[in-house]
Amino acid sequence: MRKSRIFPAALVTVAFSAVLGGVFGNSVVQSQDEVSPHYRVFTYALAAIDREYVDPTPSDRLVYGAIEGMLKTLDPHSSFFDPKSYAQMRERQHGSYYGLGITIQVIDGDITVMSIFEGSPAFKQGLRRGDVIARIETDDTKGWTSDQAVKRLKGPKGTKVNISLRRRGADELINMDVVRDEVNITTVRGAFMIDQETGYVKLAEFSETSDRELGAALEQLKAKGMKRLVFDLRDNPGGLLDQAIRVGNRFVPQGEMIVYQRGRAENSDQDYHATER
Repeated sequence: MRKSRIFPAALVTVAFSAVLGGVFGNSVVQSQDEVSPHYRVFTYALAAIDREYVDPTPSDRLVYGAIEGMLKTLDPHSSFFDPKSYAQMRERQHGSYYGLGITIQVIDGDITVMSIFEGSPAFKQGLRRGDVIARIETDDTKGWTSDQAVKRLKGPKGTKVNISLRRRGADELINMDVVRDEVNITTVRGAFMIDQETGYVKLAEFSETSDRELGAALEQLKAKGMKRLVFDLRDNPGGLLDQAIRVGNRFVPQGEMIVYQRGRAENSDQDYHATER
């Protein structure tokens, strides 16, 4: 397993500024000399697109797209997050937020409920998968983006939001007031016994609560007689390194390598070995 490299826009800006300022001495000045011609080409291209392209295009969209293109020339594990995407990722990793407790997707221009977190305000109010949120407060949501809807649905704990649902089989819109509350984002998305001795656990990603959630799931399954485990990591994109190490520590024999990281920066090389039996 390799450590995922995450580059929020702010950090990339700081890194570029450090290089261009030459604060690291002669080696950086030499590197700057090598990069400068390419940097000029990039800025010329950006200026030309901004000046001549048929439609006005936000400069941040161009720059973020260029960064993503650069990273694709490296390896599949290097990633870039713009400020909004980075905030969303950190929210998932933190494991909680204040809102209704649903995931949504735009389908044919409709804000459609894709899943509901168990125990969430939406779960308690009876929202269903496939419901269309036709209105939020008094505003028609047809044609909205999911980001627009999320901004209106999230809010401070204890506040109300009025939504109108279009549900298959219902002749009229269903109106309801939902009180926003803390929503816990679980990463263990399934834990059950396949047969009398075989347990199954699916881990969706590595967030701040993953090891704790996994430990609770394993204890429940062992109480039911589990002697072997199917541990499902399919579609797991990664996440917090410390949580991945803790999870690996549950399965890898003591002393064996769990994960290592390598980098060109000083003191960036690190090996992590299992410490538990």
